[in-house]
Amino acid sequence: MDPVVTVSLCICMSLLFAVGSAHKLRAPAAFRSALMEYRLLPPSMSAVVAMILTVTELLAALLVLIPAVRAAGFAAMAGLLLLYTGAIGINLYRGRRDIDCGCSGPASRHELSGWLVLRNVLLFGLVVFAGVPPAVRSLNWLDLLLIAFTVLTASGLYLGMNQLLAQAPRMSRLRSGV
Repeated sequence: MDPVVTVSLCICMSLLFAVGSAHKLRAPAAFRSALMEYRLLPPSMSAVVAMILTVTELLAALLVLIPAVRAAGFAAMAGLLLLYTGAIGINLYRGRRDIDCGCSGPASRHELSGWLVLRNVLLFGLVVFAGVPPAVRSLNWLDLLLIAFTVLTASGLYLGMNQLLAQAPRMSRLRSGV
């Protein structure tokens, strides 16, 4: 794979997981509360698990930026995405759509939906794809410009899509008159 693609994916995924971790670090009680709403853990374990998940996200975000340990970072990201997707899927199966996913901090509530599962599956695919070793070649100034453009564009698209996902339940209720 071309190193421009690898570097772009590394930066994008690092930003995604670092921002997710920052939301959780900024409001740990809100994340613990969201985690407890999933009803998958005993309440006594929620604080410890919330901290482990938060630290793992931050560590994964850092590791993917270091070529020597990049694979470990992507493995951690893949594991987290599978864990989060499984938790969302279990609660959707239980019919529990009205809880916050806990992925964007307390300022932006995301109710559980199939779209979150799809988003996480797509992110998982990107993480697996990003783990493919890059071709060896040096990057020039045009490559760096392309990486910057790609990261900015991908970040904007992700943020926009995330807002659409957050607003979907409200729009659905407005359309149905509830």
